Formats: sequence, structure tokens, C-alpha cells
Amino acid sequence: MKVIFLAYRDWSLKVLPTIERHPKISKVTVCTAIDEVSKLNLSEYDLLVTCGISDELGNDITSKIIAIGVHCAELDRYSYGTPLQLQIIDGVTSSKHRIFSFTYDEKSDRAHTHNRLYSHEVDLDLSGNMDDILEQMTCTSKVLFTRYLNDYPNVNWKTWPEESIRRDKRLPEDSKLSKDQIANMNTEQLYNFFRCLESPYPNGYIEDVTGKLYIQRVMFKKH
Repeated sequence: MKVIFLAYRDWSLKVLPTIERHPKISKVTVCTAIDEVSKLNLSEYDLLVTCGISDELGNDITSKIIAIGVHCAELDRYSYGTPLQLQIIDGVTSSKHRIFSFTYDEKSDRAHTHNRLYSHEVDLDLSGNMDDILEQMTCTSKVLFTRYLNDYPNVNWKTWPEESIRRDKRLPEDSKLSKDQIANMNTEQLYNFFRCLESPYPNGYIEDVTGKLYIQRVMFKKH
């Protein structure tokens, strides 16, 4: 198989050697942006593997090649972007990491559109600092893509149940906590807020007339 591997984050690029070593793979072309994929002759490839990509691929790509990715949430309410941050802020401690199938729907307003089909899944622990979680996601992505390639082309797809609840994608400006917000949060909620925004994400911060205080890393001990 000839594969395109699309990734740009440090944790996701570490998955590349696992793809390259798989016995079914003869060639891997690495792209770090969707524009780079668009410039390739997609008919020369069998599969597009994305890792850590949250933007839409677009119909020009998904109509020409099978495209898969990994998504780090079990519930569909977290399919609209920033799933790690939203789950941690909501107090979710255990989730799923899944292979999903990309599609494109012009009528959809989903920030992260997929056709609600997934094939392989593993448990994902959302405790610890962000570097702990991302290191785990490197390992789980390796497992997921290996299992997918092992089964390909006989992949068993399952339906991703829809929900009426929607958690919209967080924006960089949401990294600010106001005094009123802080006054209504306990220490564990503050810990979850700041740890989910550790590097490589826009760090959480508080602000007054003298400036902005950014929280780059946090630790919490429960009573």
C-alpha cells in the first residue's frame, strides 16, 4: 500500500515509524498541512492517514482517497473540536481513542465532520498533565493504526451514536479566566482548566491591570 501520512504535532509525528514499518506499507509520503495533500496526485495512493488533525480535509480530497483519522472522545458531543480540553474541563477522566472515517458534508456545520463511523477503539486515560496524555495518545495511535492496517481492507465499521448535546470548539480567548469564574471554581476545577491548556495549547491565564499571568504547568493533590 502507498500511504499519505498527515500530521504536524510532535506527539503525532512520533507515530510515523509505526506506519512505515507495517508490512502492508510500501511507501509513505509525509505531509504537515492539508494544502500539501491537495498538491499530490491522490490516485497514486491507497490511503490517507491523519493524526492529530482537527480541520476538515474537504471534498476535493475525501472524494478521491480513503481517509481516516484518530479522535480522542467517546461521546459525540465532543466531535466539534478541542475534545481533550472540553472533556477534561467537564471532569471526564476516562474516554476512548478511535479510528474514524472522514467524509465531507456541505450541509453540516460540524467543525470536525465525520460520518459517525469508527472501526477500532482503545481506552484513553485523561488524568495527569498534558504531556502525559499526549504521550499516551502517541502509543494508542500506534496501536489503532496497526490494527486498522492489519484488518485492511476488511475493516468492520461501527456507528458513532449521535447526541442532542453539543460542546462547541474552544477558542484561544477562552484560555482567560475572569475573577468571577475563579470565585465559582474549586481547586480541582482550576487544576483541570489549567492542565488541559498546557503546552502545546494556548496556556490558561488570569489578567488584571498590571498584566497577564500564564499558568504553564500545574500539580494537584486531592484531600
